[in-house]
Amino acid sequence: MITIENFTKLFEHAARENWDAPALSNFRKDTITYRQLAERIETLDLIWKKAGLQRGDKIAINTRPCALGASIYYAAVSKGYVAVEIYNAFTPADTQKLVNHSDSKILYTEKHTFEQMDYAQMPAVLCAIDCATGEVLASREGVGELYARGAEILAERYPAGMKPEDFRVADVDLDDVCAILYTSGSTGNPKGVMLTYRNDTANVQAITPGFPFHRGENYLSLLPHAHSFGLMCDVVIPLTLGMHVTVLGLPPIPSNVKDALMEVRPRIFYGVPLIFVKLIEYILGPDIHSAEGQEKFKEYEKYPEYCKMLYDKLMRETGGKIEVFATGGSAIPSEVESLLVYKLKVPFITGYGLTELAPIVSYGKVGKYIPKSCGEYLPEVMEIRIDSPDPEHIAGELYIKGDVVFKGYYKNPESTAEVLRDGWFRTGDIGTVDKDNNVFLLGRSKNMILTENGQNVYPEEIEVILNELPYVAESIVLQRDHRIVALIVPNMAQLDNAGLGADGLDAIMRQNIAFLNSKLPAYSAVNDFELRFEPFSKTPKGSIRRFMYA
Repeated sequence: MITIENFTKLFEHAARENWDAPALSNFRKDTITYRQLAERIETLDLIWKKAGLQRGDKIAINTRPCALGASIYYAAVSKGYVAVEIYNAFTPADTQKLVNHSDSKILYTEKHTFEQMDYAQMPAVLCAIDCATGEVLASREGVGELYARGAEILAERYPAGMKPEDFRVADVDLDDVCAILYTSGSTGNPKGVMLTYRNDTANVQAITPGFPFHRGENYLSLLPHAHSFGLMCDVVIPLTLGMHVTVLGLPPIPSNVKDALMEVRPRIFYGVPLIFVKLIEYILGPDIHSAEGQEKFKEYEKYPEYCKMLYDKLMRETGGKIEVFATGGSAIPSEVESLLVYKLKVPFITGYGLTELAPIVSYGKVGKYIPKSCGEYLPEVMEIRIDSPDPEHIAGELYIKGDVVFKGYYKNPESTAEVLRDGWFRTGDIGTVDKDNNVFLLGRSKNMILTENGQNVYPEEIEVILNELPYVAESIVLQRDHRIVALIVPNMAQLDNAGLGADGLDAIMRQNIAFLNSKLPAYSAVNDFELRFEPFSKTPKGSIRRFMYA
């Protein structure tokens, strides 16, 4: 395995060399330069040291994506502390449990969340701060007063002002833990994923060459920073390169995303499939659903001018500079994949990763799109093996070994032992790998349905088809009493527009199931369905928490 210089050292170089350039912004709000970011990091380190914190102590970050949250993450990891990322969609009670479980000494959260916690029941937390305003919400042992004196403390340390050469990151071992991510996952209680400096450095090494990250240019952060995909691609990498990161900080609905893309004009667009689907519908929906669009897309190869017109419209209304649209986390609907890749020829790729790998496993290359592939895995930072007699043709569970593999689950040796053995990480994903290192996934091993006649059924494959049928918003396929059942959330907006009532909906869904089964082998046919009228509960990356519906 090849390892480059620690990513925090890369950040140190970037900060010094881009001292007066913009580093972090909240969309349409405040901006700080690399100098101001370095001063914030240095101030916090001085405060934490005066408060008695030592290297390896935990700093909890529980907030929606924001510039301050990103700077707190870098303050922790660059000075040898451990950044604890806690997804802000957890309930306040669960967040409190995770703050205690992580042994965090400082808590950055949101005021309305903290007001529903019991500070007395978080005895290790010396200070809680509102990430939106910087207000001290509660403190012990005079730590709140240290925060109030932050500017004075920095001035005492640097009476002539901080200069580029004054900014230094801590010398740490690559195998030290730099972050703990509490991911909700889709299989039960959250676990604290311990990531090391080596894990993050390997991801920087592996991801950066494949994408148009350029020093000094603009980057738009859309993804949750508590999720490893968003943390790595929206925070860690661009700031190691001296880029200007603008954090959307708003719900990623199409109108907000489009406005931000038009103003920031990034070269890279990272988003989960749901963001892509909604944005494409928002920008191109009237065109692709029109009579002309429907007709010409049937034989799109005969109408290159029409496809080029829509391509130009999509690129124009997403800022005009995007060189790669990238997604991962779940399957992209095949009709959207077909539209982007084959009809419009958009520079679109997919990738695959897991929190425990910080997160990279594979990603595609622009111009080399392979249908249903998750791209090529990265042999320079990992090995892959498939638990299968024929890994190219017979699916098996993926195991990963190398610099990207996490250290374990915090204070959870049992769960760690279940997934780590002899350095190999058991992903729980079922798939194949071809001779060109392309990864193809079928589903999660825990989700796999074993039928009475011994056949393996992967529900994710069925859901991809079902989710594209009329009036289906989302679905889960599972097994109940030896029968395969689909739980379906209808698209209520489409139903209202069509004026369909309960009887009409039931008839349409029965037609959908009949059509679905016509596309499936008999052993994986869906036997029944249930309608649900609330969206499924989801993880930070948008995956459905299946365990809640078993």
